[in-house]
Amino acid sequence: MPNRILFRLSVILILLLTASAAQSAQRATERSAAAATPESSDAATAAKPSAAPPSELSAELVYATLAAEVALQREAYGAAFDHFLRAARLAQDSGLAERAVRAALRAGDSAAARQALELWIALDPDSSKAHQLAAFLALEADQRTAAIGSLLRVIDLADSPKQGYLQAAQILGRLPMPAQRLAVMRELVTAAGAEDQPDAQFALATLAAAAGQVERATELAERAAALRPGWTDPQVFLVRLLVTQDRGDEARAALERYIGEAQDTRELKLLKAQLQMDAGESEQALTTFEELLEDNPQRPDILFAAAVLALEIEDLEAARGYLETLQGMGKRPDDVAFLLGQVEESAGNNEAALALYEQVGGQNRVSAQVRIANLYAEAGAVERAREVLQQLRDQHPDQVSTLYLIEGELLREQGLEQQAFDVYSSALSKYPDNADLLYARAMMAVGMDKVSLLEQDLRRILVDNPDHVDALNALGYTLADRTDRFDAALALIERALQLRPDDPAILDSMGWVLYRKGRLEAAEEYLRRALEQGFDAEIAAHLGEVLWSMGRRDEAREVWGHALNEDPEHEYLQQVLSRFRFSQTEN
Repeated sequence: MPNRILFRLSVILILLLTASAAQSAQRATERSAAAATPESSDAATAAKPSAAPPSELSAELVYATLAAEVALQREAYGAAFDHFLRAARLAQDSGLAERAVRAALRAGDSAAARQALELWIALDPDSSKAHQLAAFLALEADQRTAAIGSLLRVIDLADSPKQGYLQAAQILGRLPMPAQRLAVMRELVTAAGAEDQPDAQFALATLAAAAGQVERATELAERAAALRPGWTDPQVFLVRLLVTQDRGDEARAALERYIGEAQDTRELKLLKAQLQMDAGESEQALTTFEELLEDNPQRPDILFAAAVLALEIEDLEAARGYLETLQGMGKRPDDVAFLLGQVEESAGNNEAALALYEQVGGQNRVSAQVRIANLYAEAGAVERAREVLQQLRDQHPDQVSTLYLIEGELLREQGLEQQAFDVYSSALSKYPDNADLLYARAMMAVGMDKVSLLEQDLRRILVDNPDHVDALNALGYTLADRTDRFDAALALIERALQLRPDDPAILDSMGWVLYRKGRLEAAEEYLRRALEQGFDAEIAAHLGEVLWSMGRRDEAREVWGHALNEDPEHEYLQQVLSRFRFSQTEN
């Protein structure tokens, strides 16, 4: 049996070598024809290989190729290089020379790689890949003149100057220092006589920006744009450069100017929409997408982005329209079905949403099935919802703990606290050290007045991760709120605050533990700082209680009244107001 396998391998390799030799012969013929023309250069003639490909396979060639393959499989890269190089010389084949180069690189032998690369380029002088590797190896050896020569060939062989200079910039990106990359690119542009070539100037601009030379980058990009009127790439670059410098107003002004001057505004308007989304201006961004779609109604990328944005701002009709257009085009069917399901769910069309979610495959399938489970639970079919989640756990063992968390949250939202608690406990019997499950059960435990279990779970988290901020804060707050272990609570909250000093939840915890220790003025300071981060009814309830205890009851009533107006259904706030007999009529 082993001999039969070896025989089959030999036949396959012989066939491959035959094809490779034929290709080499064809290339050699083409080069010979080129050399015979008056236009051929001395350099091209000199690059011709000294020997033509063999007309017949020899035993030596077959052995060298087989030995190279076996060495490669055994990860003996040095031996693979020797055999591939021998085979390449025998066959006069550039493909085998390339494999010799790559074997040498995997062996970490740059000198051997350069040796094989010389043969590769001699056999195929128009191989862009070969010249790119030659440039990289020359840069690695600090042979700048040789590197620039290879980069010039990369640019010459590229389909366009833009592609050539982009490839050159990518190769220079392997140099460790940005200033060094820029210096070599300057020499390359000078050697190419490309001081007035827009692609060359733009490549210099990108490397200058990477080197922190912002003013120089700006000058080069503006020069590139001037050399090729109507070219938007430098304009997009200039706007992004302003954004990185936190000069947002200038960036927007420049962008509007470019849009007004440009004939093709697509890329510029896409950038405008992105900046609007980054600034939270979702409705304005949607308007920009609509402008783009007026001229390009069949662009799937814009349609999809517009649909996501419309769904985010709850413009359901617009989202539905974009998605149905994509659906008609047959583009991104799984994504479209998933988003259409969300549109119908948001519109209260749960049956339609269920049907759409069932169609979803690919990477969104699990999320779609989770939404199906939620819809069943909301309709009162809790057991059916749990069956869906169990099936997902069976089908996706790598996501089991996450799916347990989802099931517990689903049950909690339906007011089934004990069942949710039981789900977390069952999951922890299988994954006892899972921090997310421990934290989830702890949060359920505090609502069920199981403070000792909360402490047990949170301390287990802290054993593995002493800097788990949420566990530190939750345990500290609970000890302050439900026990008289104020010093232990304070130590936990202080550590959490060190790790996340501006977190409003931790600032609230600090205020609360200080209040419980009788340090009312310090408590007020922390609670006000917490509220400055953003309104929260529970923090406002705490601040009101502190102010009441300080005898500043009018201020307390004002804080509570504001909180009641902002969040009238907040459960904790209602409990505090009931305890202090505060009602809406007092506000």
